[in-house]
Amino acid sequence: MPFYSHLKISHPRGSEKEEQRKRTIRGIRRLRDALADHFPAGTDRTKTLRIGTWNIREFGNTKYGGRDSYEPLYYMAEIISNFDIAAIQEVRDNMKEFLYLLDILGPDWSYIATDVTDGGAGNGERMVFAYNKNRVHFRNIAGELTLPEGEKVLASFGERIRLENGIALQMPAGTDLSGVYDARSDKKSSGSIKLAQDVEIPLPDGTSLVLPDGSALAVTRGTEVTRPPGTRGQVNVRVPQGRVEGKDFRLRFPGEALDQSFKQFARTPYIVSFQAGWLKIDLATVHIYFGDNEDERLLAQRKREILQLTESLGDRASKELKKNPDNSVITAVLGDFNIISPQHQTMEALEQNGFVVPEKIRAIPGSNVDKSKAYDQIAFWEPRRNRGYARVEVLDANVFDFFEHVYRLDERDIYQPERTEGSYKTWRTYKMSDHLPMWVELVSDFSDAYIDVCEATEPTD
Repeated sequence: MPFYSHLKISHPRGSEKEEQRKRTIRGIRRLRDALADHFPAGTDRTKTLRIGTWNIREFGNTKYGGRDSYEPLYYMAEIISNFDIAAIQEVRDNMKEFLYLLDILGPDWSYIATDVTDGGAGNGERMVFAYNKNRVHFRNIAGELTLPEGEKVLASFGERIRLENGIALQMPAGTDLSGVYDARSDKKSSGSIKLAQDVEIPLPDGTSLVLPDGSALAVTRGTEVTRPPGTRGQVNVRVPQGRVEGKDFRLRFPGEALDQSFKQFARTPYIVSFQAGWLKIDLATVHIYFGDNEDERLLAQRKREILQLTESLGDRASKELKKNPDNSVITAVLGDFNIISPQHQTMEALEQNGFVVPEKIRAIPGSNVDKSKAYDQIAFWEPRRNRGYARVEVLDANVFDFFEHVYRLDERDIYQPERTEGSYKTWRTYKMSDHLPMWVELVSDFSDAYIDVCEATEPTD
């Protein structure tokens, strides 16, 4: 059980601190009873591994006061203590809240974390694995997954050139593209109105690109050329007259002309290798780019990022098996994929490159608070592959709805009586989360299967 040291200290009757203490005790009791009913009964936990994944909303931020007391952290600890490994997303650069949570979980728990991902899309977040050292051990292998050149994710806006530093468009005389266009906008405190999304305006025929001094035509490596007789270090290059185009040619601009069209993952995935009993597993935790559920281009970028993720992880697992065909390590990816539904193209992207979402997880209606979106997922690479004695055997999986037991709707008058129900629903997600924790329980004892493999081994001549 977690260490609930604050609950031992009483305060004057009727005081705010005493009311919170008593309320937290009641909340923990409800959670403990609900969690006991939620997880499978009769399971021999010495022979299983229970893995959880939880996007904890802006964990470490101060919006709505953040987790400004021990109460929500005690509730989180009670939930997480039921997992052997917990992949946590949206941990911010300030880890004070997370470290307090770890302290509540106690000395049996440790963690491994990434640095903060830079850039606007990274949102100042890091990935964290918390794990129970009595149940799991870290195999001393960990790393961030990055994409090589040529395989980066194409941004939603495609490939763009910045029209600055001498690069410009020259439009036909009399052209005026000013006008009213469909777009979202934000009104700033200063009163100014600014675009909240890009506006793309089709260009008329005859538009040309003005290039700055210092631009150059690049003839790419591998292009077929000839050598002038009797020379060294020189080649004859054929360049078309008039219109120049084709796979052998590129246009080089001076300075930073390209608009970051190709990107790494919005938030860098983190791969860590663990072992529980006989089960060795490489876990990659992710928080995939969101963008917008209604904008097809942003959805396409989300899908591309998921595809690049599964391709990179699948390629990594395949290479490991080629190096060592007897490798029994299982590869899995888990976290917040921002998948809309099991039937959506984002789920199709996840189940590419050998990854499979178990049926028990696909059957979960949703992992957001109202269970309408399949944002969080857990998928295994080639789960039916023959790995000798090791196998992917899912005993059970689910999400746990903590709002049925703490920060309930019928407690609004206790916590935030001045708020409307809608406002209270938002407020409480910054105390707990707007995602429900998802978990899967796997068989981790392959001792009988290992003995069978040993018995089947033929003697040498």
